[in-house]
Amino acid sequence: MSRRSPDYNDHDSDNGRNNDRDADRDRDRPERARETMPIGKDDAAFVLGKNGSTKKKIARVCGADLDLNEHDLVLEIYGDEHQRSKARDYVQFVTQQRIGPVHIDLTTEGRDDLTVVDVPEDCVGFVMGRGGNTLRSMEEEWGSLMFFAQVREPGQEEIEKLCIFGSLRSRRGAELKVMSAVEHKHPGHFVRGETLLECRRIPGDDSGEEWSTDTMLLTDDNFSYALGAKGSTRRKLATAAGCIIEYVGRLACICGYTKERRRARDYIKWLIAQRTGTVSVDVTDRDDVTVVECPSSSIGFITGYRGESLRRIEAASGTFCFTDAGDSGSKRDTESVLIFSHDPYNRKKAKRILKDKIDEHKDINSRGGGGGYGGGGYGG
Repeated sequence: MSRRSPDYNDHDSDNGRNNDRDADRDRDRPERARETMPIGKDDAAFVLGKNGSTKKKIARVCGADLDLNEHDLVLEIYGDEHQRSKARDYVQFVTQQRIGPVHIDLTTEGRDDLTVVDVPEDCVGFVMGRGGNTLRSMEEEWGSLMFFAQVREPGQEEIEKLCIFGSLRSRRGAELKVMSAVEHKHPGHFVRGETLLECRRIPGDDSGEEWSTDTMLLTDDNFSYALGAKGSTRRKLATAAGCIIEYVGRLACICGYTKERRRARDYIKWLIAQRTGTVSVDVTDRDDVTVVECPSSSIGFITGYRGESLRRIEAASGTFCFTDAGDSGSKRDTESVLIFSHDPYNRKKAKRILKDKIDEHKDINSRGGGGGYGGGGYGG
């Protein structure tokens, strides 16, 4: 009887299985093709946008590659059938805005790429911003296409609504951003007590069973702390959790799949607890944390004054970090720094930066330098 040794043959076998899986994925992937779309001279400049910004935005939202030939006035679209169809629609919507209002008819069939929001008339200018800049910034943040249009739904008169085109995640994120702006300008429009009044869904705008929005009511002090300067803390928690987090009034709205929302709730809860004390976390069975044991003498250097150094590490790695207070009452040579993120790569990056900071502090001490600012949680 022959025995196979774990040599290059095993590696080749693994490669073969991987190649088979790649081939299966290629067969399952929708066929991509190329088509052209004639476009007028004035429309071409409008579709291109400043430095090609509008064309890039349309391509990002529809998923197709777009190439505009300004000499021949032809737009080339490369993608699968669904992507090309969306690209044609978006280009038509954009060009309609040049000469008048956009009209969208949903009476015959729904759309799976569209969310509509009823914006009060006195809030339209606030949501748009000067020269449309606020709406453009929302598009940029969420990878969506947004504009006001005359929308006709089954059994209803045509009425102006804000239309948000894109993937489910980009639409829900942009929608909550708009709701936050409206609630700021018109308190009580989307929030009643501890309840978020969600927008009515048009046909086709289906999130599925696993996707939902949870809410947490924040006190004024906790709201400011959980928001951070220019929203920096909110964005940090959202990035680390891989979840949409937006504040509508004083409601923290947590939007995503079940596991994402669970992470986000934990992160917000731990963050708020740090405002008045320390936090200890049982990391058993968690798949979103990396624990780094740091010399107790280096904790102050790692966190920095008022936690600024640790926040820079978080910003550079897309993580949420703080020191664990589990053994704060005992004398230890090391302390645990907890690195949270849904993305293992981001945690690995933060760990590498932490290790470099520890080595830097050791090097400073070896040359007779200072010790740091003292320990603390500093996850805000």
